[in-house]
Amino acid sequence: MADLQQIVGAILRDLAKARFSADLYSRSISRYYENDYLLRRFPVPRADVEEVELDLKFSIAGVPDSEVNHESQEANAAVLFERSVERLVATFLDIARARNESDEAFRETWWTYLTKGTNSSALRIEMRQKVLRYFIESYTHLIDDEGRFNAALALQELERPIRWAMEPYAKEAYTAPGSEAEQQMKRDLRAMVLPLMEEGDIRQAVGAMTPAIETIWQGNSDARLEIMVEGGQLSQLGEAALSSVKIKAVVRNMVWTEVKVGERTTRHALTSE
Repeated sequence: MADLQQIVGAILRDLAKARFSADLYSRSISRYYENDYLLRRFPVPRADVEEVELDLKFSIAGVPDSEVNHESQEANAAVLFERSVERLVATFLDIARARNESDEAFRETWWTYLTKGTNSSALRIEMRQKVLRYFIESYTHLIDDEGRFNAALALQELERPIRWAMEPYAKEAYTAPGSEAEQQMKRDLRAMVLPLMEEGDIRQAVGAMTPAIETIWQGNSDARLEIMVEGGQLSQLGEAALSSVKIKAVVRNMVWTEVKVGERTTRHALTSE
């Protein structure tokens, strides 16, 4: 018994393989065209599969449960991370803004090193990107197989992406890589950010992710569609037992091109012909 996705995938794969076989044949006969006085005046024939439409007949044999759909799981987690990061960054900047107004030492550290304030849109965007990247890259050790989210570990590590978002806006005197001034700036920013991560509102914003993640992990089962497609099997079934799906496929041609990615750097990439 095969799954519907396997059958459709095999059809699409074989279309690509058919085009590959045709190109290999064109390559072979091109040598004859090149070496023949008359044939070289003619173009080398090449098959081009622009579009194929198939009507696949099948019968559903069963719809069993399958393994957890990890792709769907990761996609849903990514949406959750994005929404949670919006709240988390907004909460952090609200707290930092209040500290700037009430805590002279905090305010002095901020403005000693940074060129952007807590109301900066650029800083907010940079912070969202850094924190979101942290969750996407670290979720495998933040969430176990049962969907339990380690909020304590996240709180412990979030200082880094938040500080990394601030460092691009450091004043020029503290930006020389590896200098003592840069190292001191990093230490002082870390000491400034860490107490904010202990605030109740920050803990609440991170902790709110726990039940949502557990729901995603536990409620993310999937189903397979087992089908029969052999003619002998289908001929024994009535018309009511048969289903069909129309597959319309296009074979797009790709070519290798050289793409400039830097002032002196290029790379090869596949692009549409």
